[in-house]
Amino acid sequence: MGLNDTIPAINTKGVQQNTFDAIVIGSGMTGGWAAKELCEKGLKTLVLERGRNIEHIKDYTTATLDPWEFPHRGDLTKKMIDDNPVVSKCYAFTEATEHFFVKDNEHPYIQTKPFDWIRGYQVGGKSLLWARWTQRWSDLDF
Repeated sequence: MGLNDTIPAINTKGVQQNTFDAIVIGSGMTGGWAAKELCEKGLKTLVLERGRNIEHIKDYTTATLDPWEFPHRGDLTKKMIDDNPVVSKCYAFTEATEHFFVKDNEHPYIQTKPFDWIRGYQVGGKSLLWARWTQRWSDLDF
């Protein structure tokens, strides 16, 4: 090889660096807890999240607004409800919080049995939305 030739960078530890004992899909309440438990047990764990990271204060752009500062006083319009028949059933889906929810047309699904799948694609999942339940993690929950 000549002086100006470059040697290709080969990652000889690639397989080792990219091999995991466990892979957790989603960083919401359940995924986050599962990842914590797996890591504490010594497992090399990968958490995959499709959503963005939410920075407190900066990304809560509507949290300190008064109702009269929203175009519809915090309520949903008929069009928003018609366009989102599933997600609009969630009590937390309002004009102030809609930016944290996945709209029905962004990720549609066929509902064959009664189950309203409310989604939020961000680190922390729906735990940022209070869109399902609050985990107590007591002996009554298991």
